[in-house]
Parts: sequence; structure tokens; C-alpha cells
Amino acid sequence: MKRSLVVILGIVAIAATMIALPHVLAQSAVSVIRVCGPDSMLGRMQILTRVFVKNNPDVKVEILEGRLVDVGITALIENKCDVAMASRSLTNKESELAVQKGVELIERLIGYGGIVIITHPQNLVNELSVDQVQKIFKGEITRWDQLGGRTENITVVRTDESQHPGTLVFMEDDFLKSKFAKDSVALTQFPGVMAKVAKTPGAIGYVRIRDAFESKPKQREAIKILEIKKMGALVGVEPSRETVSDGSYPIRRPYYLYYNSKSDGNIKKYVDFIVNKGWGSQDL
Repeated sequence: MKRSLVVILGIVAIAATMIALPHVLAQSAVSVIRVCGPDSMLGRMQILTRVFVKNNPDVKVEILEGRLVDVGITALIENKCDVAMASRSLTNKESELAVQKGVELIERLIGYGGIVIITHPQNLVNELSVDQVQKIFKGEITRWDQLGGRTENITVVRTDESQHPGTLVFMEDDFLKSKFAKDSVALTQFPGVMAKVAKTPGAIGYVRIRDAFESKPKQREAIKILEIKKMGALVGVEPSRETVSDGSYPIRRPYYLYYNSKSDGNIKKYVDFIVNKGWGSQDL
């Protein structure tokens, strides 16, 4: 009797194992993609990733927050993540490190994000050239009457290194080729930049296009958005998703994804999906 009971229990255990086995195998078959990089790309990437995962339930995507561009790219080269977000192209140092590690990185351009120039709402100036914006931010133009505006000093408002270092690096390294004026006002967040410009006569600053157009109506109405002229252009262009995308609006920054050329098919599939969706608003 006891022997029969043991046999029966053994059969039940085997059956339970066989039933659970497909589930265990399915779980182990899930592919995990680790994504890292700057928080400036986080919102759009999270939205697109949710859509991708919904359509690809066999893939799990983990987006690691709080990384800087250089940290994310280094993590990719050292195989600590699978996809690196970047708001700039590779530096020579990063390319050399990849070669040393035997890693061939694939660069994919997702699209461009616009940098919007904002001023106090009562400012008489409606448009500036790229050159004028650069001279203002560098402290070479210090009064609005030098640009056809009122007789008042210009206050430059920018972001600092703590919360949005990637944007600051782009503005100084790529756009200005210089540091901001020493007396510029540095704030941690873009909503703070908008609020400071809105209440400071003579102020000028910059925000991302989503801050300018996708924030609360009261915030948008409290500032003036300037049209920007390309070098040699006769008229300025208003920033929008369309003008940033087609390049007619001149102040824009690129957004890239990088991955190892030896990555598996799911990683390439994920990157292709993000690139095909492109860089747009923070919703779909």
C-alpha cells in the first residue's frame, strides 16, 4: 500500500513538472534589453518602449535612469548595457575605447529635438539670427537696444550641470563653441527657466521644444517664443516639430541610439522600431 502511494505521488510530481515546464521555458526565453543614457531622452523612449513591449511580449526592456551620455556609452562598450541613448555623436576618446575593446558600435539617428529661445512677454524683439543668439548667450551683446528693442539690460537664463548636463554641453560645445556669459543665471530645471524669464524684464533663455509647447497653457502664455533666422536668411522661422524635423528651424540637437554590431536580433528589432517611430511629442 505504501509502495503504491509512493508511485502515485511520483507520477503526480512528474505530471506537475511537465505542466509547469512550458511556463518555465517561456519565462527563460524572454529576452532582456538594457538601455541606458541621458534623462533628456527618457520620456520619449519610455513611451515608445511600452508600445514595443506590448507588441513583443517575449522581450523585456529595462531603461536605466539617471545616466549621463558618456556613462551610457561607456557602459555599452563595456557590455553593461545593450543600447545607449545619446544626445550627441561619439567622441574620439569613446571611439578609441570601443576599438580597444573590440566593439563595433552602430549609430542610428532617431531624429532631432528643438532648442527654443524664449524671452519676457513684453520684449519688443520678435526674431533673432543664430549669430545674435550666440552673441547674447556669450555676453557679447548685453542690451536689447542693440537689437532694436528697449533700452534695458539682457539677463541670460540657462540650465546648470546638475539636472540637464547634456543640454548644457550641447549649447556650449556645439552651438556656442564657448561658455555662457559669466553673469548668466543658472537654474536646475526647464520649468524654472520659463518662470524666471516670464517674471524678469529683459530676460532671455532656452528650453526644449516640449517644454515650450507641451507644458501647461499658463506656462506657455507667460513667455514669448522667438523666431530664429539661419545665417544669411531674411526671415525667421518659428520652432515646431515640423520645422525642427525638416531643418528649417536652425537650433536643434540630434538624438542617437548606439548598439554593438554583434547584438542579437531582438536588440536590432528594438532599435529599428524606435528609429522608425522617430523623435516626436511625448505621446503617440
